[in-house]
Amino acid sequence: MRRHTSLLPIFATLSLAAMLSACAQITPPTPTLPRATRNIPLSDLAHCGQATSAACARIHVALANAYLSNGPLDSTALGNAARELGLAAQNKEVAAKTLPLRRIVHVLQERTATNYACIAELRKARTQLAAAHAQSAAAQARLHRLENLLHDHAEKSLDHHVLKRP
Repeated sequence: MRRHTSLLPIFATLSLAAMLSACAQITPPTPTLPRATRNIPLSDLAHCGQATSAACARIHVALANAYLSNGPLDSTALGNAARELGLAAQNKEVAAKTLPLRRIVHVLQERTATNYACIAELRKARTQLAAAHAQSAAAQARLHRLENLLHDHAEKSLDHHVLKRP
């Protein structure tokens, strides 16, 4: 019996570890980045040859993909990607292959600009609404003061009128 009691802490520890591992969140392994999205040294662009060469176009496409896949897709990232795709399009073969991506980036740029414009309009409308509320509150306060003055004047007038009568 003594042998079994000395093994009890070991079994308890093992069962606790098994229960905790069952509850632990399993995270999938981080996917490896494709070759095109790895950091591309800009010195490669300096040595790729003519601007219309396929090698330069591939580097520009890889840079565009990096802008699109790393970080948030804000107007800066979309602008950089569009610029790189435009430079890659100097090569006719790459231009034909990247046309759908260039169109998508262009549409995303337009929608981002539209969203920014809508946000600006919304902020402007909120500011105007706050100003209108402030004006309404000021007008309401003036009206309340005028009503009080009118009421006071009416009371004084009645008091004066009543006092004059014998």
